[in-house]
Amino acid sequence: MAEEQNSRIIAKARNLIQQGQSMTLATAADNNPWAAPVYYVNHGDGFYFFSSPESRHIRESLASGTAASAIYMENESWQNFTGLQMAGKILIVSGSAEASGAVFAYTKKFPLIKTFFSGIKKIGLGDFSKQFRATLYCFKPDLIFFMDNAVEFGFRETLNKDQLFKGPII
Repeated sequence: MAEEQNSRIIAKARNLIQQGQSMTLATAADNNPWAAPVYYVNHGDGFYFFSSPESRHIRESLASGTAASAIYMENESWQNFTGLQMAGKILIVSGSAEASGAVFAYTKKFPLIKTFFSGIKKIGLGDFSKQFRATLYCFKPDLIFFMDNAVEFGFRETLNKDQLFKGPII
């Protein structure tokens, strides 16, 4: 029974990751918290997003080595509220196979982005950097909680990263 419930929770969390478009990143410095929403794509065991290297959430997370993130689905009813709460770190992604895969997944998830790159058949990391003056980052969670009020009010379960990211989500 517990294994069956765990499988259902993993499936719900994977669906939330796939259906969600934005995540909120949280950082703090000198006892001053900050939160910033970003559009993301899940690729492998990370959440990839573009941001300005000068943004507060990037500067603070790189300086401290830590960040938190939340992904949740808007819902009219608190009884159906689901979300992920995560703690981890934000890493800079350089021009590599990892970056190519993440950029491909990002443009697949957000096809409207292609309208900014007329005449470019295969959009790459350099194209994003030039067009938006943004850098590719990856939020890598170390700790993941899944919350689901449909199970019971305040239900929260720790998820195993290996199980959650096993196989493609996107």
